Amino acid sequence: MTDPLEETTLENPEIQVLDVPIDTHSPYLVPKQSANVLFNFMKKLDYLKMTLLNKALIPRYNLEDISYLKLKDIKSICFPMKCFCDIHLNKLVHHMENYGDYGIGLHKEWGIDNGIQPINYVNTESDLIKDFAHVFNLALEIDDIDDSTRYEKYNNYLLMNLLFMKPLNGNMTTGSENKYMNFHDEREWRFIPNPRDSEMPLILPQQHLNPDTINMYSNGLTIRENSWLKLDFKHIKYLVVHSEADREELISFIMDKISADKQGRLILCSKILVFKELKEDW
Repeated sequence: MTDPLEETTLENPEIQVLDVPIDTHSPYLVPKQSANVLFNFMKKLDYLKMTLLNKALIPRYNLEDISYLKLKDIKSICFPMKCFCDIHLNKLVHHMENYGDYGIGLHKEWGIDNGIQPINYVNTESDLIKDFAHVFNLALEIDDIDDSTRYEKYNNYLLMNLLFMKPLNGNMTTGSENKYMNFHDEREWRFIPNPRDSEMPLILPQQHLNPDTINMYSNGLTIRENSWLKLDFKHIKYLVVHSEADREELISFIMDKISADKQGRLILCSKILVFKELKEDW
């Protein structure tokens, strides 16, 4: 029997099948309108020190509000991630007010090579998200073991899409304060460890969504290096601290504790930016 595609091609000379190899790793293009750096911010200088000491960023379990999807019996979901923002230096002030005055900026090309993914911001009133929620609810209703196995790959696809999804606007708790925020302004990228590598659950059970249990699971990731996002000092573009005193402390830490040759430690020190000084010129 003739292959329909082959038959169509032969009968239609205008249709050509080109034997062109697919480039699976395109060259990196430096962005012109977005930043060429991915920033991760934190509340304490000690966290930045540990990042440098470990040469890795360690994910933590985060609780995400997904009530906007109106899924059956599920209002929140908790999974491990490490978040970054794709924001120019002169636009960072508002972002740092929420996430902390200490940060590390890494080359975006390194982030892409390590599978860090920009999230999909969704309009909760769109047909796209209504269709997604409808199909996800149908998947939740499958309780037959045979059907669950049959549709496992489809369900995994739905779940991974959910993990990289966020509404344009929503509530976020920072410390004791609850804010209604424009999430799209954060230009978030996410790293989510592969559960096969980390030996930790990808999704926490609904009955475990309390602060103590979430912290317990997050602490478990600190001893499972397979879940870490490893980096080399050459991947670092910036180290951000709050004050001149922080800079002095971080320089001393780098020179005393970081395992690298003297030139490498001096280069690392040269990447330190003081947030208070930067604000005056923005």
